[in-house]
Amino acid sequence: MANAQAVTSLPQSTSTPTPIATDDGTGVADIVVTAQKRSERLQDVPVAVSSISGDSLKAANLTNITDIRFLAPSVQFAESNNVRGEGFAVRGVGTFAFADGTEQSVSVVVDGVVLGRPGMGTGDLSDIAQVDVLRGPQGMLFGKGGSAGVVSITTRNPTQSFSAEGRLSYGTDNETKLNAILNAPITDKLALRVNGYLNRRDGFINNVFTKQTLAGVSEGGFRGKLLYEPNADLSVLVAGDWARHTSACCQSVIIGTVGAAPNNYVVSRLAVYGIVPSYDNNQTDVGGAVYENMTQWGGSLEINKSFGRYTLTSISAYRRWVLHDNTDTGFTDTPVFPVNGADERQQQLTQELRLASPKGGLIDYVTGLYYFNQNLKAAYPQQGQLAFPAATTVFSRKAQPDIQTLNYAAFGQANIHVTPTLTLIAGGRYTHDDLTLVNYNRTLVSSTDAPFPGAAPLSFNKDNYPSNRKANNFSFKLGAQYKVTPDVMAYATYARGYKGPGIGLVSGYQLGQPLFSNPEIPSNYEVGLKTSWLNRKLIFNVDLFTTDIKDFQTQVATPFIFNGTNLAILQIANAGKVRTRGVEMDFSARPTSRLTITGNAAYIEAKFADFPNGTCNYPTQPGCFLSTTIPGTTTVVPATRFFNNTGLILPNSPKFSYALTASYDLPLSTTTTGFLRTNYNYRSSVNFSANGDPLSAQRGYGIAGGQIGVRSSDGRWSAAVFARNVFDKHFVASIGNGGSYQNAQLTSAAIRTIGVILDVKLGAH
Repeated sequence: MANAQAVTSLPQSTSTPTPIATDDGTGVADIVVTAQKRSERLQDVPVAVSSISGDSLKAANLTNITDIRFLAPSVQFAESNNVRGEGFAVRGVGTFAFADGTEQSVSVVVDGVVLGRPGMGTGDLSDIAQVDVLRGPQGMLFGKGGSAGVVSITTRNPTQSFSAEGRLSYGTDNETKLNAILNAPITDKLALRVNGYLNRRDGFINNVFTKQTLAGVSEGGFRGKLLYEPNADLSVLVAGDWARHTSACCQSVIIGTVGAAPNNYVVSRLAVYGIVPSYDNNQTDVGGAVYENMTQWGGSLEINKSFGRYTLTSISAYRRWVLHDNTDTGFTDTPVFPVNGADERQQQLTQELRLASPKGGLIDYVTGLYYFNQNLKAAYPQQGQLAFPAATTVFSRKAQPDIQTLNYAAFGQANIHVTPTLTLIAGGRYTHDDLTLVNYNRTLVSSTDAPFPGAAPLSFNKDNYPSNRKANNFSFKLGAQYKVTPDVMAYATYARGYKGPGIGLVSGYQLGQPLFSNPEIPSNYEVGLKTSWLNRKLIFNVDLFTTDIKDFQTQVATPFIFNGTNLAILQIANAGKVRTRGVEMDFSARPTSRLTITGNAAYIEAKFADFPNGTCNYPTQPGCFLSTTIPGTTTVVPATRFFNNTGLILPNSPKFSYALTASYDLPLSTTTTGFLRTNYNYRSSVNFSANGDPLSAQRGYGIAGGQIGVRSSDGRWSAAVFARNVFDKHFVASIGNGGSYQNAQLTSAAIRTIGVILDVKLGAH
């Protein structure tokens, strides 16, 4: 092995990591990440990181941040009938339920700002510089959440070179994407960068009752950044953004029947319109409104100030998120359950202040303070006749919670360089959480409705009901890294993470029901090896890990006693323990200056190590029973369907997955270069149910894509034909079991998409 290239001028703190090319231009370029809150070469960081450049996303024609699952095998994305139930999972672990009072196990961070709601980080993010997926508990340095991992997104900052870029693509189902970027120096100390995008795509689910096509998307937004650098010791970055997303989303379709289901009302209504439940079905007959309208905006101020060789960083941010959605969960043309939606308004204020010491001495460190304040006000209207066949009585409820979240912390991590080759790592974070249900008001949608069975109107607030939960925690990380050679680094770490308490609130909440879930506490052991070979023509990294998560927050059946009555209800609460363990590897190879190949793979087994009070889909499911004993008592609760999930695989968690990409350039003349980009990813079978229901399983599948095109040698323009899911492999985003039918969420990723792309660029490149 040859010596790796020395990197001598990395900034101590930055929001936009920048790849650094090798000296001879023939090896794999170094990647700079901020996994430890300072800019470092990925090969020097003792953390399992998947780093995906914005150029890689563009080469695969992937613009939505959720698409990183197709390039990073350890990452999954759980789709739902609205963004409130969606979220990332890393190493098989995520938050698998509607949880407005519960933070995500995988935190999404954009330009150093933690996003408080799952829907805020699932749209299109234009002008991406890099996406880093930090695997395993990361809450010690990254703040809120991160008990299973962090998806850290950085967008490009202004530079002192003028440039203007544009991209237009058009493909199957009228998929149209338009993106424009302008970077302009205003003075020699001030620069501006703005970008905007417009995307749309036709729907692919036919509603034969209303003659509408569902699942179409239209979205747009912009981001602006102003960078002021009066001298080498100070930079001030002001950023603002706005985005709007509208879609006829997200309606499930019926893909199968269960038992005597042909006599079921839902299935019989499908038959009226000639709809046959099947795995390939893309038709429905719902009569309720189907929509998802989401708007968000915000701004941030980042200041980096050097004091000698020390750097002080401050990031202040405010964000606002508004959502309106509805889905017909009655699955018919009659008003069984046509209203099941949400109106949410979220705002958050965050502040991070940190100090980075210089590197090169005996000890270097990063230390800081963090503050997070979030308010969520929501209304969840639900209305329908709730009967098969539809009756005349209309039932309804509209739960309206007001949730306040306050979080602040002090943190620090130090590297102790015992010898030139051995470094010890120690860090800790003290966190205080204050979670309050300010008030809860459940009314009827219409004054003429009857209340939902067991959910009469209800009102209480923090002054007359115990609806506050505080928690304090100390999380930490210990480890060591050893330079075996200049090109081989081994590391071992132990990390204790933390995710704050959650509110297990449901629309049918009853007074006396447990309201809060306990904090989620992960413990992670990890060993890894990062290597470079053949003068950096090959990079190969591998890690092994095992993680136990105590009090994992998920949907459980919780027994409780109120006024001497034995009750049980489904809510977000704590499973006993989750265990995930496995091996991950990634490589990058550049055998010639024209050819680059990258790949990664993961074998992961994520299980419920202790989860006796799960739920089953229907009473006749094998192993489902209708009573349980309240822990610590002999009291038997007969009211709810219980299932022992202990030993079962976590939902939507494939055991084996991998991804491969290849890029080849071929000069065609002195002014043009041809290029070929290909990608393929595979994931093994999954079960979308926590209880292992065989009717919620999906077989493994692989999808391929790529581009072929030509560009000018000076980088001024390029044109290409692209394809996603070349072989039109059909799969679904999720499968549910309604007891008499199977319903599935469809995804546009399962549709072969072919189109053209045109890129143009003026100025610096």
